[in-house]
Amino acid sequence: MIVDAASARTTTLLLAVQVSPDPTKAPGINALKDLVNGLAAYAAIAAVASILLGGIAWALGDRMGLDRASSVGKSGVLAGCGLAFLVGIAAVLVNFFLATGSSASAGTPDTGGPNGGRPPAVVQQVSGAPVVHVEPSTYS
Repeated sequence: MIVDAASARTTTLLLAVQVSPDPTKAPGINALKDLVNGLAAYAAIAAVASILLGGIAWALGDRMGLDRASSVGKSGVLAGCGLAFLVGIAAVLVNFFLATGSSASAGTPDTGGPNGGRPPAVVQQVSGAPVVHVEPSTYS
């Protein structure tokens, strides 16, 4: 009973608070956007440099028989590709989860009905037809 009351009150409090990001209300938002776009540009340039330098190390290490240089070059190419992917997908991921989170709702507490609005823990349906167990036949 106490848990139901606390849950209903928490849900009511959560429904009273609404968050909707509004860039016009944040001071300095344009400077922050410029900063993030600048960091993304630096990261994209670092990804290109990583791919180029890793490719060079991979090619020279493979050609000269330097297994360690070849391995480090492969890692550099993969790291550069991963960084480029993350730079490209970052805004898409944030926008997706922001839209998903804003469309979710806590629902309204239902306090009426039996059990305080809770669904029954176990639903058991019994048909009116009797169950007849037949002994298995033996084949000879």
